[in-house]
Amino acid sequence: MIHGDLRAGVTVLSAEFAPDLVGGAPHGPVIAPPYLDGYAQDIDPATVLVPEVLRTEADDDPDEYRGLDAPKVHGGRLLRHIEEGLPITLPR
Repeated sequence: MIHGDLRAGVTVLSAEFAPDLVGGAPHGPVIAPPYLDGYAQDIDPATVLVPEVLRTEADDDPDEYRGLDAPKVHGGRLLRHIEEGLPITLPR
């Protein structure tokens, strides 16, 4: 649940990480699969996220995505970056 507006450098949503209730509006880029109506924006993740957390053609193990189905985002690497305190967004 998100009670109020969400202000973030980027919000990455997927089926397993979509809020059930939003009491405000997200401000900033939202990366979400197209079936999450109301959240998905026409944004290329490469314009917001560091390249290290993006999927590449060499990625062939779906388990490594850790359940994240946001387009072009590698869930395992994204979560490792967050856990290790590494940046996930490009400098502005």
